[in-house]
Amino acid sequence: MPLLEMRNICKAFSGVYANENISLCVNKGEIHALLGENGAGKTTLVNILFGLYTADSGEILWKGKPAAFHSPKEAIAAGVGMVQQHFSLVRRMTVLDNVILNLRDNRFFLDRRAAEQKLSALAETYGLTVNPRARVCDLSVGEQQRVEILKALYRDVELLILDEPTGVLTPQETEQFFQVLRSLKQEGYGIIIITHRMSEIMAISDRVTILRGGRQVAELETGQTTPEELSRHMIGRELHAAASTPRPGGEEADMLSLEDIRLDRPRRGHPLHGVDLHIRKGEIVGVAGVEGNGQKELAEVITGIQKPSGGSVLLEGRDVTRSGVRRRYEEGIVYISDDRHNDSLVLGMTITENLALREYFRPPYSRHILMNRGAMEKSAREKMEDYQVRASGSSGAATDVKLLSGGNQQKLIVARELVDHAKLIVASQPTRGLDIGATEFVREQLLSQRNKGKSVLLISADLEEILAVSDRIAVLFAGRIVGVLDRSEATAQRIGLLMGGIAEEEVPS
Repeated sequence: MPLLEMRNICKAFSGVYANENISLCVNKGEIHALLGENGAGKTTLVNILFGLYTADSGEILWKGKPAAFHSPKEAIAAGVGMVQQHFSLVRRMTVLDNVILNLRDNRFFLDRRAAEQKLSALAETYGLTVNPRARVCDLSVGEQQRVEILKALYRDVELLILDEPTGVLTPQETEQFFQVLRSLKQEGYGIIIITHRMSEIMAISDRVTILRGGRQVAELETGQTTPEELSRHMIGRELHAAASTPRPGGEEADMLSLEDIRLDRPRRGHPLHGVDLHIRKGEIVGVAGVEGNGQKELAEVITGIQKPSGGSVLLEGRDVTRSGVRRRYEEGIVYISDDRHNDSLVLGMTITENLALREYFRPPYSRHILMNRGAMEKSAREKMEDYQVRASGSSGAATDVKLLSGGNQQKLIVARELVDHAKLIVASQPTRGLDIGATEFVREQLLSQRNKGKSVLLISADLEEILAVSDRIAVLFAGRIVGVLDRSEATAQRIGLLMGGIAEEEVPS
């Protein structure tokens, strides 16, 4: 008997189907991958299962019996847990407090000592090592994810839903995470994993259900399929992955020069120690490194969000070290941030308003104190078409950004930032959380900008992406550039050693 069956699930928003007659079956001791482009309906489907949405029609069978969860509390009580793409932890509280939040036992006061012992036992059993007394704000992203999983396991769930679980993990953390999933599978847990990475699906899942345009297009045994077949089902065509070609033109002038950049007291994260880096015109320089080694701080110093403690930032030879964010944008420095919700979008505003955030005070969007909404909406519709931004329902550019899928939110940011006057594009994790089709599209946009003579600083935790599109690769470790490699001499092994802090001269060729 299956652990879970979802039969002919339908859900529509504003008359447009997000899920249309989708069926899903998950057995005990099985890892079932849910695959589809951004906006294909994956998150809607699991939100229905977890009680966040109510299906318009269809039925759910849990352990063979009809079930309808009207809230996450009901789903968890039945044995369904979910770790969402954006963690729901209270950062100022400890790991233990986050795990036991809203729980009670049979006594008036919760036995914290017993709770800590149970948590430690779970962590040891499944290799989810974390200090119960540590504050969440002091943990790495990988450790925070462990806390989310422990929260679910502590509540004795039998089915675990994981939405893009590796999107914020390093390759090392991803492999550790897969070991955890294999242990849970052996213990009989059912697991639904939403991911866009074909290599991960092939490595960890038993079966794959593929959605496209809100409909179920295939269900395949992982051992009997290939990444190419999965891609064809997912996007309806052959995938032609973007890959870097030799730099056109041979332009050698520097677009960006960082000279002895220091950041002694960052707002958060890692200090920078004497960073020297040069990016030529018509070049993509990839920055590789384990997250938390100063990538965010480097991007914010270049874009003017944080002021360096020392050193110089030069754009085409002009010193912009003390220029603010707006001035640098006007000079041609644009920024695709790794944190789209906190840095790049106003979720309660519409697509039109978000696309106009950089230019709303200039013609044709405004004249004196009056805003030209018509011009803003026309431009928004054009950018949505050019960058394939999809909004469900009939609202179009008037749709609130919070209603878009994560991938469409990311494409919206790319559409806004790749303006004609851009000279240097600082792209931090630009394809994180995107499906393979959208990833291909964003990479092609970056390569197109390079081929126009513009420069790109690509910060990515995805080593495959770094190797695919970069002309040169700089490795950041503990706030320092520890090596810069030409693409022709760069290998995953060499970069991996540099990421671990081994000096370039010690790395074998």
